[in-house]
Amino acid sequence: MSKIFTYIRKNQNNETYTKEQKDFIDSYVNKNKLVISKNIEIEINRPSQEKNIVHFLENCEKNSTIIISNLNVFGRTIDRILEIVKFLLSNKIRIVVVEQNLDLLDDNDKLTQMILNIISITVNLEKELMSLRTKEALNAKKQDGIALGKPKGTIQKSKFDTQREKIEELLGVGLSVRKIAKLLGYNNHIGLNNYVKKRAIKEHVKASKEA
Repeated sequence: MSKIFTYIRKNQNNETYTKEQKDFIDSYVNKNKLVISKNIEIEINRPSQEKNIVHFLENCEKNSTIIISNLNVFGRTIDRILEIVKFLLSNKIRIVVVEQNLDLLDDNDKLTQMILNIISITVNLEKELMSLRTKEALNAKKQDGIALGKPKGTIQKSKFDTQREKIEELLGVGLSVRKIAKLLGYNNHIGLNNYVKKRAIKEHVKASKEA
């Protein structure tokens, strides 16, 4: 007999969201007099933790059913949702989505394929719209005379920052940038040379000596 699982996405910053999921699922289970084999609850407080969903759902057996309140429990982007839905269906796991009244049987079911195609189209459409929004917003700023990009003279963080004191020390004893790069294990001295120039490190070392 096919086992039935429920899945709830918990978030410590949104207890209402967690409770709503439980309410929807409990109502569906009671109405249909279902016997649940296991209730899966995964705490996800940031998008980077969403990869844990697949690891946990791997525990669901093939030819089983998983009940969720809404597709958004699988991710905060349509790409992520589609990835997990396809993963489950490819493993012969039926997905019942209570709020959206969806019953995704398997990846060979025609209705399921149609729904997945709609989701895929939505993904591509959202990407296109995001690209258009970005371009139009940038063009609007240009027309308003707003300078784009970082302010002139802005110095970004660099991998060389952690060894700046050592670089200054070696420059102070007269070593060339090329030799310093080799000594510190950098394959290319050009990046280090640009770093030294942009931050006027040679001038700083010279001024320190004269002080």
